[in-house]
Amino acid sequence: MFSKSMMTVRFIGSFSNVFFSLILGVIAMGLFWVYFPDEFVHLQRSASTVRDWIAARAWSTRTESIIRFLLEDRQLLLISFVLAMRLVLSLLFLPIRALFSRG
Repeated sequence: MFSKSMMTVRFIGSFSNVFFSLILGVIAMGLFWVYFPDEFVHLQRSASTVRDWIAARAWSTRTESIIRFLLEDRQLLLISFVLAMRLVLSLLFLPIRALFSRG
């Protein structure tokens, strides 16, 4: 019984990390856009370059068209901000997790 509750706690912990990093990533992207508009334009251009790099691999024409259709610059920017927030949240909760972990 105890192992099931521990698995539930671990699932809720990892799910909350993903959820909060998504919310914080959106907030961070918005704040970055408001307070640093020139750098945000630079990030948009970089995301466009990354999208073109991904799509220009040795794919078939059909696969390339699907990738170009599905992958947008905004999505790449959001992914990068969410990943950055996941890293920040993980580093913030690492000492707390170390305190409560078992030997």
